[in-house]
Amino acid sequence: MDLTAMQKKVFEFICDFSTEEGFPPSYKDIGRHFGYKSDGTVKTYLEALEKKGFIQRLGTARGIKILKGLIRRDIPILGRVAAGYPGMAVEELVGTLDDLEQLKYRSGRIALMIKGDSMKNVGIFEGDYVIIQTGVPVASGQIGAVMIDGDATLKRVYYEQDRIRLEPENESYQSIIVDASFETKIIGKYIALVRTS
Repeated sequence: MDLTAMQKKVFEFICDFSTEEGFPPSYKDIGRHFGYKSDGTVKTYLEALEKKGFIQRLGTARGIKILKGLIRRDIPILGRVAAGYPGMAVEELVGTLDDLEQLKYRSGRIALMIKGDSMKNVGIFEGDYVIIQTGVPVASGQIGAVMIDGDATLKRVYYEQDRIRLEPENESYQSIIVDASFETKIIGKYIALVRTS
């Protein structure tokens, strides 16, 4: 379903905010940007965006999940990334995501398919595609794709003195502590999720 002009502006703001900040805007962030004095107006737009399949509301303060990506039509899918314990390097091009027109294109974006359920508490499940912005820093506390000794994983990243702590969003999993004995590379920052089925 097509968006009205104002719905499109609200959706674009949600996407831009999520890209820049690494997390979705709150109702107050949206209201402040557009000059709305009531959260009810914001809620009306979010309900419309959810009904048309562009977002999902998760019931928390910043619980807005983008379901249609801010991507050009040819974002490369570079294999799988573990949302569990590290596994499967992301070196091989296995396809592209097409017809995802709603997000603004930015170079350096890649798509990775999720394997595992360690990020389920933030609405990221096995089989989902996550959009990763490479070439930008991942701030402490943000979600990022990380390569550890040739294996990739998606976790919340924390920098602690001479080590990195990777935190899952699932109580069934433990933290992963990465120190100087590991060859570690931050692939990029998680910016959006695409569910194709």
